[in-house]
Amino acid sequence: MAGTISFPGMSSSQDFNSIIDALVAARRKARIEPLENWQTTWEEKRGVISEIDSTLSSFYTTVRSMDRLSEFLVRQASSSATSVLSASASSESLTGTHSIVVNQLAQAENEVHAGIQNSIQYHGGVASAAASINDSGTDKTFKFSYDGSTYSVNISTGQNLSNLVSSINGLGAGVTAKVVTADGQDHLVLVETTPDTSKAIVIDPDSDMTLDGTDSTVDLTASTFTQTINANGDTKVFQIKYGTDAAFDISVPTGTTVTGLRNLINAVGIGVTASVLDDGGTGSGAMHLVLRGENTGAEYAIVLNSGSGTTLDGTSDTENFTAGVFTQTASAQDSQIRIDGFPSGSWISRSTNVISDAIDGITLTLAGTGSATITVTTDTESIIGKVEEFKDAFNAVRSAILKATKYDSETGETGSLLGNYALQIIKVRLDALASGAAPGFLDPDDTYVNLQQLGFSTDAQDGSETEGLLILDSSILSSALASNPDAVADLFASYLDGLTDSTEISFSSSLYTATAGAYDVEIDTDAGQGRFRLEGGDWGEWLALSGSSGNYSLTGLSGPERGIALSVKLAAGTGTHTAQLRLKNGVIAEMGRELENMLSSDGPLNTLDTNYAEIESNIEKRVSEEERRLDLYEEMLQQRFARLDSYITTMTQIGNFLTSYSQSRSSSSS
Repeated sequence: MAGTISFPGMSSSQDFNSIIDALVAARRKARIEPLENWQTTWEEKRGVISEIDSTLSSFYTTVRSMDRLSEFLVRQASSSATSVLSASASSESLTGTHSIVVNQLAQAENEVHAGIQNSIQYHGGVASAAASINDSGTDKTFKFSYDGSTYSVNISTGQNLSNLVSSINGLGAGVTAKVVTADGQDHLVLVETTPDTSKAIVIDPDSDMTLDGTDSTVDLTASTFTQTINANGDTKVFQIKYGTDAAFDISVPTGTTVTGLRNLINAVGIGVTASVLDDGGTGSGAMHLVLRGENTGAEYAIVLNSGSGTTLDGTSDTENFTAGVFTQTASAQDSQIRIDGFPSGSWISRSTNVISDAIDGITLTLAGTGSATITVTTDTESIIGKVEEFKDAFNAVRSAILKATKYDSETGETGSLLGNYALQIIKVRLDALASGAAPGFLDPDDTYVNLQQLGFSTDAQDGSETEGLLILDSSILSSALASNPDAVADLFASYLDGLTDSTEISFSSSLYTATAGAYDVEIDTDAGQGRFRLEGGDWGEWLALSGSSGNYSLTGLSGPERGIALSVKLAAGTGTHTAQLRLKNGVIAEMGRELENMLSSDGPLNTLDTNYAEIESNIEKRVSEEERRLDLYEEMLQQRFARLDSYITTMTQIGNFLTSYSQSRSSSSS
């Protein structure tokens, strides 16, 4: 709006602003409001398109959750003895029973060390064994206990580590002291003179020794010692082999504890897990290194010192970790089972207790030895649930389209997209899939070829709550599932499954690029070529056979047959041969492909929405242009009425003057 204008003067009693507003409103109503109403109509249409697109997307999600046999066909397996085994079944399994005998379970190897034989105490080290360890000016004590006795050694001011070693060795306590140089330092080492697993050397047993790092002394308290498995001064080797891998040498530096060896083993990641077991006993022998294989199966054995490479062997102040001091508490072994009495006199062996490759589609989880019977059945309730879910999602799309395209002959009310071509395309395509034969299916070769045979129909009853929707006679579906569940699943969820009518020209595989349906196949062995023709179409181009005589293959490279591979067991030079190929796609699988196309960027809804968005944009431009023109119109009216007001004011002033003049003349005449 251009705004209001003031009209001063004698005509001020005239409400010209109201007149201008009324004229502008009248022109807006005539020229802009129809455009805005039109724009609202297109916005509503686009809103309905968005709703239908969302419903289609939900339908696509539902379809994709069940468009393969592995998702649609639900088998269930039960065991008569879950303490022996449990079982699960996939769609590839066959219904029936199997008797299973479990002779042994697969297990991982477990090796337990006999326990630390020699209590070796290893000090953290000093710069030099000749350096004083007591500069306090008074005598200090070093204390340890062994075999029930506590020993105290006096260290005078200025004495060193070597003096302490001599004093300890002179005690006759059954403990030998020495100095070991490693990592640039000298370390006090105490070892049992005669190793005894029931005994242990304990430093500062009463926590009252005075060589404790205070008062100018070296700290030789318990916290500065570790019980090591290598006090030799040189790095030693622990050799281990696992499974089929080569032996692995683990370097064990001086000062390493049994816990440190555990960490070194775990760090190399060879498939063996190490741990330390404290059996609760007394003495050094209570600590055991435990080695456990991470895999079950006979091939995953643990072999210690396989190449005689272990130098951590109990000599020269080391603990013995050679094979002879380990006990095998569990051997690496395969599971052994017999299925339905086979094999007689021997066993089926696997390296695991979860066996999925013995019976097609069945996974056995072994829990113990003994016998059990497994029973495989079809879970019809789950399949019916999936079919109902499919029907409801399909009807949600149908309902949205029916609402958008409705026409009430009594009220004249119509849907916002009545007669729309895009919705007609969607409806026709989905209805054709729901009512027609699934591509590649052929009666009577296939038990079921369309949904009508399984109880589906469209409700054609006027006024029904489900009028125009897909309805299901569940009794027919249940009967079909009871008689042939595999055929039902095939109709719904086959995915590019192929078969031919020839033993010499057979189906091998197909990519998603192929179109499902019936094909004629022609093989010319003289020219070494072949071709395809989809039913109702033209022959594709000739394609060269690959392979050799009697063992050819033919692969479609373009057109509907792109990605189809056939095996051709024909000899060269035997003339021309033909076959019929049926590439089958179940109703749900085919529905998924169609929905994917519908929801693509160049699908009917996106194309329609793009066109409508362009129309809406053009209307918006016209509204803007009309708004501009209306502003100009209002400005013109204001200018015109301003001139009129000025003219009226002038005329009023002239009239007033003449009236005054006339009155003055009349007065002078009298």
